[in-house]
Amino acid sequence: MRQIIGITGGIASGKSNVCSVLRKLGYYVIDSDLITHELYEKGNSIYNKVKEVFGNDYLDNNLEIDRKKLGAYVFNSKEALEKLNSITHPLIVDEIKRRVNKSKENIIFLDIPLLFEAKLEYLCDKIICVYVSNNIQVKRLMERDNISLDYALVKIHSQMDLNIKKEKSDYIINSEGSFDETEALIKRIINEIKGE
Repeated sequence: MRQIIGITGGIASGKSNVCSVLRKLGYYVIDSDLITHELYEKGNSIYNKVKEVFGNDYLDNNLEIDRKKLGAYVFNSKEALEKLNSITHPLIVDEIKRRVNKSKENIIFLDIPLLFEAKLEYLCDKIICVYVSNNIQVKRLMERDNISLDYALVKIHSQMDLNIKKEKSDYIINSEGSFDETEALIKRIINEIKGE
């Protein structure tokens, strides 16, 4: 029986690391961020909608969407963020479903950072939450995106609290350990999912 496993967590909580391990183990991972990136490219569905709704102010010199500029705007305006999400989420979900339906794999992993926020639990049979402590999350995000503490906190607080995500998930991976420790945790979870 086919199983769809959601992977979620907070921003900079180690989801990419977990997905790298899954790919290394030979599993199919559908990356919603990658899909989003593709749909934002010039001429694609999100690009066209964002341009229509937000205008040309958020285009760069190459007429591509300036996602940093758009991000800075929507992260400081709840209304704008909701508007952007109402445009992007249905288009991303459609593409995720298309890829799931096209796949012949028995276990498919969906990497969806905003899985709970976007109420996409219905797409999954089980959900894994990738977790780190708040201090490590803030530190990783500041280093990864080269941003200030204040902006890192704004980004983190725009998402559901990680502890709530943990409670709503079937499995939890604490990604504060080494790559090998994370891999061992993932293998144990996969064996449980397979009923081995």
